[in-house]
Amino acid sequence: MNTKDLYTVEEAMEVLGGISRNTIYNLMRDGKLASVPIGRRRFVPARAIDDFIASCTTTESPSVTSRRSRRVAQIPLALSPLPNPRNR
Repeated sequence: MNTKDLYTVEEAMEVLGGISRNTIYNLMRDGKLASVPIGRRRFVPARAIDDFIASCTTTESPSVTSRRSRRVAQIPLALSPLPNPRNR
C-alpha cells in the first residue's frame, strides 16, 4: 500500500486521511500507532500505518455503530413537585 518505509508525523497525518497532529500523538501514546524515534524526530513506519488501518477496519454500518455508542442507561430522577406560585 505505502511506498516509503518511514513517514514523518505530517506525512502520516495525510496518509491517515488528514487527521490532526494531536490525534496522531494520542494514537502513539495509547499504543495504537507505532513510531520510531530518530534523534529528536519521530517517524511512523509504513507497516504501523497498514496495521492501524487493518485493526480499525469494520464492515459494520456507521449508523449501527453510532446508535450503540449513544445507548446510555437512563436513571429516573426523583424530583419534588415545584410549588405553585399562585398559592403564596
